[in-house]
Amino acid sequence: MNTVRSLGLLMLLCAAPALQAELNRAERKEAKAYLSGTLYARVDIPCGTGRHPMGTYKVPLVEVSPEGINTENSDTFQAGWYHAQSTYWGIAPNDTLSFDEMEFDEDTAEIELEGVGKTEGNDTVVKFVNIRSLSDFKKAADLTFSRVPLQDEQTDWSPEVKKAIGERKLEKGMTKRQVFYVTGSPENVSETEDKGKKVETWTLRQNKGMQIGFWTMSQGAPAKGMPKTLRFVDGKLEDFEASGASGLKLD
Repeated sequence: MNTVRSLGLLMLLCAAPALQAELNRAERKEAKAYLSGTLYARVDIPCGTGRHPMGTYKVPLVEVSPEGINTENSDTFQAGWYHAQSTYWGIAPNDTLSFDEMEFDEDTAEIELEGVGKTEGNDTVVKFVNIRSLSDFKKAADLTFSRVPLQDEQTDWSPEVKKAIGERKLEKGMTKRQVFYVTGSPENVSETEDKGKKVETWTLRQNKGMQIGFWTMSQGAPAKGMPKTLRFVDGKLEDFEASGASGLKLD
């Protein structure tokens, strides 16, 4: 009986390191190298931006694990004499980024990113969670970023649609995923039926929220010429008007 207990304890002790595994120094170095070059955001990457008596800061609102992405849509604004924080939607799908810094804490990695090109000035931060191996890190990175413009990954989309997406233009007949690559996540979504056809309407975000500096606060504007609402019929963009309520399925 004692032998069985000893074997069980030994097995638990051997398993413990695997349960608490995290990237070693060499793997962390390789993880940083994996984020080199220009990155294209696959999703919106809002962050909390704020100030306190010690300076300004950004906090991640998007968490990515090897299995998927969780976005906290905490559209809040708080302010006082010495403190202010707001959600800033500075990065949308297809926006370009470059890796800045990364801080590891056991099985999490907080990654700071700088906007580059047309996204310059829209810096953000994202958190990777449940990262217990370099493979986990790469899976999370591939869920969050592309190495090429998102439309270029789609071999069956027409050149005209790809060109429109690259120029952030909407065209009637686009699918929800194609529109998402242009507009990012809508603020609200609603679903109805009209003569047996499924109708979905998106209300787009009309400002990016507050970007807070130590002495300043600036409100980001949406893309120029972007409509307020969109209407889809049977999954295809039919009109640029409507209203909404929650939930988003691209396929």
